[in-house]
Amino acid sequence: MSGKKERNKERREKRLQEISLLRTIPYSDHQRWWSQETVAVVTGANRGIGFEIARQLAGHGLTVILTSRNISVGIEATKALQEGGFSYDVHQLDILDGESISAFVEWIKQKYGGIDILVNNAGVNFNLGFDNSVEFARQVVDTNYYGTKNMIKAMIPVMKPSAASARIVNVSSRLGRLNGRRNRIQDATLREKLTNLETLSEELIDKTVSSFLQQVEDETWQSGGWPQTFTDYSVSKLAVNAYTRLVAKELCDRPQGEKIYINCYCPGWVKTAMTGWAGNISPEVAADTGVWLALLSDQAITGKRALLNAQRLVKSSTIANRTTTIFRPQYGWVSRFSSTNISNAQSLEMDLSTEESKRRLFNMLIFSISFWRGFLELDLVLGKWVEEHIYSMDENGIKALVHVLDLENPDLRRWLTGQERPPEAVSGNPVFSAVQGKVLKNLNHSAPETRATPGQPCVRGWDDFQKGHDVPITGGEKFLWRNLNSILE
Repeated sequence: MSGKKERNKERREKRLQEISLLRTIPYSDHQRWWSQETVAVVTGANRGIGFEIARQLAGHGLTVILTSRNISVGIEATKALQEGGFSYDVHQLDILDGESISAFVEWIKQKYGGIDILVNNAGVNFNLGFDNSVEFARQVVDTNYYGTKNMIKAMIPVMKPSAASARIVNVSSRLGRLNGRRNRIQDATLREKLTNLETLSEELIDKTVSSFLQQVEDETWQSGGWPQTFTDYSVSKLAVNAYTRLVAKELCDRPQGEKIYINCYCPGWVKTAMTGWAGNISPEVAADTGVWLALLSDQAITGKRALLNAQRLVKSSTIANRTTTIFRPQYGWVSRFSSTNISNAQSLEMDLSTEESKRRLFNMLIFSISFWRGFLELDLVLGKWVEEHIYSMDENGIKALVHVLDLENPDLRRWLTGQERPPEAVSGNPVFSAVQGKVLKNLNHSAPETRATPGQPCVRGWDDFQKGHDVPITGGEKFLWRNLNSILE
């Protein structure tokens, strides 16, 4: 094993040890809004991530209902879990069968009256390794997208009203990101329509997946501009992500006590049957982020996506040293798909009247920095600047900050480093100007060979520098680490 691979392995093992320790930290009393009367449903819970989500939720004291398409398998899974002394129930459920869903809903009403948490975990994938067959595309899309959508529509009416609000968590994937660098829909117009909440609709999502399935049937999908990695699975998860955002928008105006928070996350490449046991994350770690989303006492994460690789450990912000933190460090990638949207500065609640309202608002914004930014070097500069200045900001300053937080990488990176001229609305933003000034000042002290010339898409990375000056840029995602140190000074 090379030295680089060995160091990467050591870092990964260290992170796994850290997250394992963090998972043992119990929730404090003021964070525990749930009890044994709180009912959580986990689909596809007879094995893998779903089984582990059910186990962890029950371990926190909830009543958990496992569902399985094969009831005998579900019963065996429940027996194994009940040996731990926790409260479980089980019911047959096929998320592709309308009658099965209806029967499940009626059973829920009669036995429990309703539910508080829904975890949509059931899903399928038939590709392993470098395979990219679409032989089972119809089944993949029907299960992962339509099955999840069917469950959301069926369960929302039976979600219990409460002060803590009900929660929906969809287990999704980074492969379904609309603006992924390597694995995305090539049609920019369609991406924009699916990204923009004003143009996003259920009809558009359904039309998109139907178009893909039709091209699969016509054997023209390879030239259709679809994602090139696990194409059918990627399209199905893209649809789940988009639908989650759509439902979030529809649910955001519910009155207090009737709110339902909906999010989705990527558990990473997990050692389960779906990956042929080839993953590098255990089901215990993969489930933890989903459980955390389901139990979060303060829904500060609603509204922004966290562009986090599932291999990276997210640490609590320094705000934890100033007030009671609501954050819990996690593995995983959390999406911005939720029932409130802080990316819209006009709709963000700017209540700065009390210390408690300030705490909640600042926690939400600091959380956005530490969860969906913080691993690209320039984002570290942004995060550090926000943590230093947020407590002195007024309402206009907060709105300017939210505008910057909603800017997409790599655009933000190119604008901050002066590679491209930002739009007037961005260049006139006081938060952007302050952060850009710091970045440019520090870059002026870094080695010239690490910087791209105007018009180049990115700065030179470590790999490029090692190869020499006359080779094409390939490592532009990262600055030299020695320059990162100067940027963060």
